[in-house]
Amino acid sequence: MRSRVVLGVVALAAFGAVGTAPAQGAPAAVGTYDEFSRLDQRSAGQFGTGDSVAGQWSWRTEPSGEYTINWEVEEPENRERFRRSADGEWLLLDGWGKKGHTYYEQRVTSEKSGDAGCGQMTPIPSEGGRQHYVRWNIPAEGYCLDAEGTIQEEKGGPEIRFRHRQVWSPPQPCSNARFKDRVCITQHEMWWDDNNHPYQKTLDRKVQLAKGLGMAFRIEQTFPQPWSAEMIRQWDY
Repeated sequence: MRSRVVLGVVALAAFGAVGTAPAQGAPAAVGTYDEFSRLDQRSAGQFGTGDSVAGQWSWRTEPSGEYTINWEVEEPENRERFRRSADGEWLLLDGWGKKGHTYYEQRVTSEKSGDAGCGQMTPIPSEGGRQHYVRWNIPAEGYCLDAEGTIQEEKGGPEIRFRHRQVWSPPQPCSNARFKDRVCITQHEMWWDDNNHPYQKTLDRKVQLAKGLGMAFRIEQTFPQPWSAEMIRQWDY
């Protein structure tokens, strides 16, 4: 199975759930996810410390309309696969790996959304079991997503149980050593699974995405051990 660095949208890669917004309607937007992730461009970047590169990412749009991201230079077809929800309000995660070779499908069995403190949580209706990973239209207030489900290689094999809890924060000023005076959204994610061990927490980190630059602008991991990195290069290809 993969080990996740950012993304998560994941050293690189741990693992990375589902739904449609409740009936109260979508909140007013202060931007869109594509402006910060650059998922609809042939964009790429590297992250690390100083001149030391810890990892690299690159987006590609497939003929199917899926947005796919690679986190491993040596395995360019090992990709996370995302698509827009039917109503256009969410980005859905299907799974990751090499389609037709070794591909892990992630399917949720329950998912809830709520406020930035993970209060007032309400169920999110399923959309084919795919994870509603992030809102496409960024609301002015932060929000929480909490999903549980299973991961299984598409040709069969053992099921892995997981829980993925995320808090997405609205745009705020941000900078790192290479790129000053930017605007970022922040993903705080925690992950639990039973992949070759008893069910337990395996990841806790915050990741910033910078408007006009993309993924992994800054990474601050606190579990399983402290680790940090930031964007050091960005380009289109």
